Amino acid sequence: MEAMSGRWRISRKTRGRNSPMTRFAARPDCGSKYQLCVQLLSSAHAPLGTFQPDPATIQQKSDAKWREVSHTFSNYPPGVRYIWFQHGGVDTHYWAGWYGPRVTNSSITIGPSLP
Repeated sequence: MEAMSGRWRISRKTRGRNSPMTRFAARPDCGSKYQLCVQLLSSAHAPLGTFQPDPATIQQKSDAKWREVSHTFSNYPPGVRYIWFQHGGVDTHYWAGWYGPRVTNSSITIGPSLP
């Protein structure tokens, strides 16, 4: 399973909406599985909120269209200091090389709480 991950430190004053978003697609000639996990972490790296949807499987000979997955964390406890973002996947034929899902435009938007 190939994976990309990152961890970002955020300000102690930031406490609003945190919205991770990414897009993924399969190759038209090979199916793939894609998974995503985003966690809000304390200063001790303890999880304070987690978004981990079920892995997505795209069948071979699919339309190869881009799919989007997003989530908005709200009403989470105070003390978030880091955001951990990891996603990746594998092709369903387990070919040598990189034939798994394509990913693009991954982002995390941090904004104020909405009324």
